[in-house]
Amino acid sequence: MSQEILRQLQILQPASGKSLSNAVVVGLTGALGAGTQAKYQLMRSQLNPKGGHSIFVPTNGSQSLLQKGGTQAARKLKTLPPEREDNLTGALNTSLLGGEQYPILTATLGTLVSGGAAILFTVATTYLSVANSAQRVLGRAGDEIWQVEEIGKGASSAWFDGNTESAYHVGSFFLVDPYRSNLGARSKAWLIHEERTELTLL
Repeated sequence: MSQEILRQLQILQPASGKSLSNAVVVGLTGALGAGTQAKYQLMRSQLNPKGGHSIFVPTNGSQSLLQKGGTQAARKLKTLPPEREDNLTGALNTSLLGGEQYPILTATLGTLVSGGAAILFTVATTYLSVANSAQRVLGRAGDEIWQVEEIGKGASSAWFDGNTESAYHVGSFFLVDPYRSNLGARSKAWLIHEERTELTLL
C-alpha cells in the first residue's frame, strides 16, 4: 500500500537551500501560542513500531495523502511589528542578512492554497520563481510570515536498500508583503526558510 501511495505523490523540486536560524524558527512557530498547534500540521513524530529510533509520519495517516488537500497546508504565523518593538523581528532580520537571494512567489498564497496549486513540486506547475530573486530581503512592520507545508517524493536516502524514492515533508516559511494585493495586484512573497524531512509511510 505504501508503494501505491508513493507512486501518486508529486515530485518535489530540488531543495532551495534557504534556512533561518533554529532560534528564529522556534520563535516563529511559538508565536502560534502555547498548546495550540504543533510546529507542523501535516507531520508528526512517533516511536518506530519496529523498534529503535523515532520516525516521522503523516499526521492523519498515510492514506490521508490520497485525499484532496492531504498533501498541502498553509497558515499565517505572525504579522511583524516594528523591529524596535519586537526582538523576534530583529532576530529574523539578522538571520535574513546571511543570504542574498530569495526565490519569489509570482502569485498570492491565498490563490495557491485555495486553488490547490503546488508551490514546491514540479517546475512545470510551480508559482515559485527561482530565476527571479531579491537581494537582502528584510522584514518590515506589517509584513506577514506564512508557513506552507507540502508532501511529495524525492530520491530516497535509503537507496542502498533498493528504495529509489521516498516521501518527504517540506516545511517552508514565506515573508509576505500583503499591501500590494490590497491594490488589486499580486502580493510579493519570498521563500526564506525550508526544511525537508523524510517520512515513513506505514
